[in-house]
Amino acid sequence: MKKIISLLILVLIIVQVNAQDGSVKEMKASANSGISTDTTRKPDKNGWVKGANFNLGLTQVSNSNWIAAGGDKFSISTAASLNAFASRKWGKKSWDNILDLNYGLVKTTTLGTRKINDRLDFTSIFGYQPNNWKNVRLSVLGQLRSQLTNGYEYNYFGTTTKRRNSGFFAPAYIVIAPGIEWKPNNWFSVFGSPVATRWTIVSNGPYSYVSQGGVFNGNIETPLATLYGVYPEKENRGEFGAFVTASLRKDILKNVTYISKLDLYSNYLKSPTNIDVFWTNKFLLKVNKFIQVSYSIDMLYDDDVKNPVATTRALGLQVLSTLGVGLALKL
Repeated sequence: MKKIISLLILVLIIVQVNAQDGSVKEMKASANSGISTDTTRKPDKNGWVKGANFNLGLTQVSNSNWIAAGGDKFSISTAASLNAFASRKWGKKSWDNILDLNYGLVKTTTLGTRKINDRLDFTSIFGYQPNNWKNVRLSVLGQLRSQLTNGYEYNYFGTTTKRRNSGFFAPAYIVIAPGIEWKPNNWFSVFGSPVATRWTIVSNGPYSYVSQGGVFNGNIETPLATLYGVYPEKENRGEFGAFVTASLRKDILKNVTYISKLDLYSNYLKSPTNIDVFWTNKFLLKVNKFIQVSYSIDMLYDDDVKNPVATTRALGLQVLSTLGVGLALKL
């Protein structure tokens, strides 16, 4: 696990150092919850800068252990994403909000309709910049990550039955973290908190089984909440630890933008060296005003997420990669 984290941090640093300078006017809101806004927009009468980016296209998806996807390892599908932002700055205070939605479906003659991508990600950060603190501000960060609809494990216990293994707020991850944000420029920022609280919530059917009573085809089923390290009767698990998030959005070539967001969390109360990782990367190639090619790869590691087939073991590294081309609209 330490080797994985070291590799992630090294790649992020290399991109930060070597990325070519691009026009600040071409920057858009981060599609992966980075706290940045479109600098070409002017504030409204209340001082808010608002906007959104919508993408709809044909997508090729491959995944390994990505529990929220519930789809094939390789497929051609349709996918949509929406990134909306609202930011305000007044005096030494600032408030930035980013909403990121991603959803994809595949339909085949043999498998029917299946979900292959689903993510809801909302980040809000309120900051105050003291006198003589250049590029640094005291901040409070709030973050919510979940999915919109149910995901399923197919061929359950070797049968043709499917079993629900995720859903809206099943799970949901909520982080509240006071800390310090360093933002040396408009395309890179790092936020850190040594006193972050995180909750894992499974409030949508925590006792979800295929069969009433939890016995299916002679096999004892595991409650849905248990797959995420949550006791079903409590519906949530609280953690206290350190949280670091780094966001980057940079024009690395003409008409090519790289977006990255890395979240790291260490739980002081249980195995603090087992660091949870969520790292999302996206490359955007702008063909013209309306057409865009994108490639993204997301990686998630949380040793509290159990393997549905062998619930005594962690699921391991989840990987989701997406290649797409389609319509891109700036709202």
